[in-house]
Amino acid sequence: MNSVGKVGQLVGNGPCDRPQPAHRPQADAPASDDRTSRSRRTGRGRGRRRFLGLVAGGVVAAGAGGWLGARLLGGTGGPSRPAAKALHTTGGQAPAVATGSSPPPVVAKVTHAGAVGDDSQVAPGVVRDMVDAAMSGLTGKKERAAAWASLFSPNDVVAIKVNCLAAPRASTHPEIVDAIVAGLRAAGVPGESIIIYDRLNRELERAGFALNTGRGVRCFGSDISGYDAEPTEAGSVGSCLSRIVSEMCTAIINVPVVKDHDLAGVTIALKNHFGSIHNPNKQHENRCCPQVADVNLFPALRAKQRLVIADALTITYDGGPAYKPNACAAYNGVLAARDAVALDAVGLDIIESLRRRAGLPTLAQEGRHPDYIAVAADGEHNLGAADLSRIRRIDIGLGEGAQA
Repeated sequence: MNSVGKVGQLVGNGPCDRPQPAHRPQADAPASDDRTSRSRRTGRGRGRRRFLGLVAGGVVAAGAGGWLGARLLGGTGGPSRPAAKALHTTGGQAPAVATGSSPPPVVAKVTHAGAVGDDSQVAPGVVRDMVDAAMSGLTGKKERAAAWASLFSPNDVVAIKVNCLAAPRASTHPEIVDAIVAGLRAAGVPGESIIIYDRLNRELERAGFALNTGRGVRCFGSDISGYDAEPTEAGSVGSCLSRIVSEMCTAIINVPVVKDHDLAGVTIALKNHFGSIHNPNKQHENRCCPQVADVNLFPALRAKQRLVIADALTITYDGGPAYKPNACAAYNGVLAARDAVALDAVGLDIIESLRRRAGLPTLAQEGRHPDYIAVAADGEHNLGAADLSRIRRIDIGLGEGAQA
């Protein structure tokens, strides 16, 4: 397809900074807008109150403020640093792709039976220990500060990409992001240099995150930052990136949820960046293959993503991406990797194991195997390793009854 056809078909006649509608409405979206009562019903209230502490002293978004506001309004306030576009090629490098002579990529998995209680309440201290252990396993550094400092510097502006689709029951838990922020702060990254984002403010709120565009750790959607005026093209895809990715950050931490997807097979790290582009609803043909792999070829995403920490506290192994209580396992896990392809391969293996345990057919037998994972590892994309035999898996069990 030629450039005009590709971009015209996928972008259409509307402006690039207008978010497209979600792939489909959320079946489990609550009818009430009472977030306090919703958090209480779903066991997210305590986590949301903890997360409010991360942005203490900030201004809850009623309008753009601080450095973000200055950027959006064309001002010059905020930290004095070069534009992120100029930095992304000289900051931390993308993880090396495994070859025959290079060390295999590492995927660290940590489980703790006490992470999520029977009442669906998440134990913040346990989750923080899990994230610390995952980072130690991944980097080989025992201390929190040393582990995080091996990947991030105080000069970085770090964007944390969460997944709020199917919130609040099947989205990134704020307690995991709390632990990530604590690690970044231990490495010397200032609070104002941390941005938590997804597509829409309302989805972030529904997932239990406190919106903030003022002081401290910021949290807002790409509907606030806007999207690039011109699309980026790679392979079959032409899409406009969130300005959080293209302009506002030097590094990205991808924090997906490990879960089934009724069209793509699974949605984990690679597909999470459909939430970093303006038109994900246009990318679902042929089970999202090769579109998922192509989006991850976008230079800003490839150069800036340094870490993936996947939320596997609860895993929907069938009928996703919406929350399906009858096909949701309390896995009590966290995965960490620098290679997003390798992490997706391990996440797929976990989902297939849960499906076998439940007596379900494989995703291939259902005609929806996520072929985009292998495509992302092919010679054209070279984004990572999809062959489980080439991946070094580190399994860490904390507490009694941890899963292997």
